[in-house]
Amino acid sequence: MAKTKRHPSAAQRREQERSGRQERLRSAQNIRANKNRRRANNSTWYWIGGIVALVVVVVVAFVFLARQPATPPAVPQGPTAQANFKDLTKVDPTLLASIGTGNAQNLMKPLPGGTPAAKGPDGKPQFFYMGGEFCPFCGAQRWSMIVALSRFGTFSQLSPIISGEDSVPSYTFHGSTYSSQYVDFVSVETSDNQGVAFEKPTAEQMQLFQKYDAPPYTSEQNKGSIPFILIGNQFTSTGSYFDPQVLIGHSHEDIIKQLKDPNSAIARGVLGSANYLTAAICNITQNQPADVCTAKPIPQIQQSLPRASIAPAGPPLAMAAASQDLIVRREQE
Repeated sequence: MAKTKRHPSAAQRREQERSGRQERLRSAQNIRANKNRRRANNSTWYWIGGIVALVVVVVVAFVFLARQPATPPAVPQGPTAQANFKDLTKVDPTLLASIGTGNAQNLMKPLPGGTPAAKGPDGKPQFFYMGGEFCPFCGAQRWSMIVALSRFGTFSQLSPIISGEDSVPSYTFHGSTYSSQYVDFVSVETSDNQGVAFEKPTAEQMQLFQKYDAPPYTSEQNKGSIPFILIGNQFTSTGSYFDPQVLIGHSHEDIIKQLKDPNSAIARGVLGSANYLTAAICNITQNQPADVCTAKPIPQIQQSLPRASIAPAGPPLAMAAASQDLIVRREQE
């Protein structure tokens, strides 16, 4: 006899349906939970990515702004410029004595013994300078040169400038005059503030530049650098005797105010360098004027200046034409 097929009871069917609904509900809940977890994970990564991007933007903006040149101070005009210049050319000898060599570095090298005496246009011992208005190292060195040379004579028509490179406040020798009964000052600003050829050196000046702005008077790396100085037949130097960075960001007026403070980095750099130059000039003027060359600390600095120790090499310099392009605009390390 065939077995009779049993059908689930109504209660069993209801239980199965309830179990099915619960299973579908759990499945739907699991799906929603997984979606929520993925959405939360994605949101977290979005936040992290946004924060990283923001940090990158801030850093890039900071670096960009940091590399932008600061607005240079205004060049003084009128009575202010005249007052500043007067203070610069009349530095108190007591202040110069208290500074000594300050934090200046003496870059002078001695010329060979027996080098022919270099005479200026008026037949006096010559102080020769070659530089450029754009050059920050020239800008720094001019401050010291003005202070030193003003002890032997008088400048006029020196114009305040800001160097085209690094915005160093200074003065230009272009268009200026200098009078002295002790020394002839000859300057050549080879380039203007944009680095464009400006004043052209003579053939003799180029010969001096090529001979003495080279080894053994400076390193091979600094060969042809400016500022270049030749003091009579005794000393030559290339570069600034102190760091131009101490002048950056200051106005002409502020620099001159700081020159009166013997503890300021500006005074110790500018006036220390000026004392070195003063001592060298006294060497070529036979210690005239006496009130300058016998005042402290000049005699002591003179004793520390380098002495000629090598014989002159070859005949006197020939007078040959030279190209302005040979002047290499390098800065000392």
